[in-house]
Amino acid sequence: MFPEELWIAIDRLFQQNGFDRKRLDGAVISSVVPTLTRAIQEVCQEKLGIRTLVVGPGIKTGMKIVTDQPAQTGSDRIASAIGAIKRYGTPVIVVCMGTATAISVIDDKKQFVGGAILPGASISADALFRGAAQSPPVNITSPERRITHDTSSSIIYGIVNGVAGQVDGIVTRIKEEYRLPFTVVACGGLSELISPESQTIQHAVPDLVLEGAQILWELNR
Repeated sequence: MFPEELWIAIDRLFQQNGFDRKRLDGAVISSVVPTLTRAIQEVCQEKLGIRTLVVGPGIKTGMKIVTDQPAQTGSDRIASAIGAIKRYGTPVIVVCMGTATAISVIDDKKQFVGGAILPGASISADALFRGAAQSPPVNITSPERRITHDTSSSIIYGIVNGVAGQVDGIVTRIKEEYRLPFTVVACGGLSELISPESQTIQHAVPDLVLEGAQILWELNR
């Protein structure tokens, strides 16, 4: 997306919501797409006249990342982890449910120690549609809580409960490995839909990444 296209979309959102952009002090960018990050930075600097904070290596987080390659940790995982620590303290497990399902582990020493990444619900639905004959496209919604008898409902039932089951299995293994009293919180667009089917997720906070981004802004002012 080019900066001009992005600006048109952002300006339209401002107008639709009656938001006065003069109120903006700055912007926090949490993105794993470098071209989009650069486009957002250009819009913020040239159209809005505000500074930006890009979530990534070199910023203050108050959390130590002890993975083998800290710089490769997704910015959304960092922001959601910071938001979860603020809300629930440590140790905490954060399940980001977006394009991918990313499970992040923060131990009792406030260290980001890693986790797991698996295909998200939408990717799974798209893969079935593209790769399996006669599989229809579906929108992921709350499944019926029983075995279903039509194809679309069966796909939704399988994907939602499948993701919930994968999360439960991985979280259970993490708890067995670390022997810590983790709080488990889910975030992202599908968190409120999938969390009720999970036996390990305790809280669903869809906008946890935004909460973490605000905290990071304050830390790096």
